[in-house]
Amino acid sequence: MLPRLDSAAMAKRRTSQVQRQRASREQLNQRIGDSRGRMDWRLVAIAAMGLVAVLIVGVVLVLGTGAGDPYLGQVQPDNGRSHIPVGQKPTYNSVPATSGPHWNQSGVAPTAWGVYGSAVPEPAAVHNLEHGGIVIWYQPAKLTAAGRASIEAFVRQQNASAEFKFIVSPYGGKDFGHPIAIVAWRWLLYLDSPNLDAIRGFAQAHYGKAPEALGGPAAPGG
Repeated sequence: MLPRLDSAAMAKRRTSQVQRQRASREQLNQRIGDSRGRMDWRLVAIAAMGLVAVLIVGVVLVLGTGAGDPYLGQVQPDNGRSHIPVGQKPTYNSVPATSGPHWNQSGVAPTAWGVYGSAVPEPAAVHNLEHGGIVIWYQPAKLTAAGRASIEAFVRQQNASAEFKFIVSPYGGKDFGHPIAIVAWRWLLYLDSPNLDAIRGFAQAHYGKAPEALGGPAAPGG
């Protein structure tokens, strides 16, 4: 026969079993908690990486489209820069043109920098853009005399400085829907008023940034 345990021994055994079960539950809870903690940090890390990616994409989109600068204008497709005979009128992919075929004849194109009272031929002006200049076109029927005078004074001031590659001219092409259009090589900004801050901002962003930026003509009066 098996020996019988007295009540004290049985109580001790039950106490020991309870303690072992309690310890096991505590260890299990600790392992679960550690696992949850590790999982939480992984989720936080994944979420952080996702947020960084979204921010990077947003910055790239803003910089690429110019949405962060109201005076940057809109980039236009490259229409090439081939030379064509003087008098030939090519088709351009923007109004006014920002690149494309242009005249190339000494004394005709590129044309002199400065203020014009009659329309500069667009294929001549495109050659000036290729040489890093800024052309300000205006539609006389949409611009006041005071507005025109303000822009012309700005161009005369610029053309007396080190950054002299500016032209202002009435536009001889089709209506572009605004009083003023500022163009540089592959960039275009429409204005509904003679905003000199906008003209300065556009020029600062694009002046001299063209395939043949070192090309002439020389400074007015030089």
